[in-house]
Amino acid sequence: MNVVDIGLYNIIIVEDNTELRQGLEDHLSQEGFRVAALEDGEQLSAAISANPPDAILVDLNLPQEDGIDIIKRVKRAYPRLGVVVLTARVRSMDRKQAYEAGADVFLTKPAGADEVSTVLKSVCRRVAPLTQDKEWILDLRAHKIVPPSGPAIGLTGRESLLLHELALSAHLLTFNRLNEVLGDGDVSEQVNKVRIEQIISRVRQKMAPTLGGGASIKVLRGKGYRLCITVRVEA
Repeated sequence: MNVVDIGLYNIIIVEDNTELRQGLEDHLSQEGFRVAALEDGEQLSAAISANPPDAILVDLNLPQEDGIDIIKRVKRAYPRLGVVVLTARVRSMDRKQAYEAGADVFLTKPAGADEVSTVLKSVCRRVAPLTQDKEWILDLRAHKIVPPSGPAIGLTGRESLLLHELALSAHLLTFNRLNEVLGDGDVSEQVNKVRIEQIISRVRQKMAPTLGGGASIKVLRGKGYRLCITVRVEA
């Protein structure tokens, strides 16, 4: 008989109801999960970077960024990540959209803490690795990106951060977000912009031979940047 130590499972809760969020955090911690609890999706990228989770528990009715959009962008970068939805929405359309975005289980409120814990254990046990013939693999620890075919491409720490943020941002990464991650508070915004553009240029040059002239990062004038390849992140 195999014994699964759920203490090895990292969970991130994204729930704006303070009482519910704290209650779930306490219960899941007592069950042996390692839990980070957030009130919205703004801090999710940083939380994932700091300690990549095995699954997230996410509400759909969230301020600023809808839960469906959160699921889409996170699953794009971390296709192996388990996703459990816990929401007050009961329409079949909401359920359909959540599953299409990448959710593994859809729970409606009020769901008991024991049920949530059981579902998370099940999801963490059965989420299988995904492979895609055309995906690149970003190895954050080794600071390299591995194309679908060909040798790995070495990256600097800042180049790794850039690609990680692009992978998490789905369709658009704003300069303001890049400035938060890569910028230097002791210099002007214009200087930071030049430095960031230099990092982007170096990454493009490194990836260009493998892409055979295809684009890796596209500039959306006045908006930001978009990744033109499929990247799976391994931390």
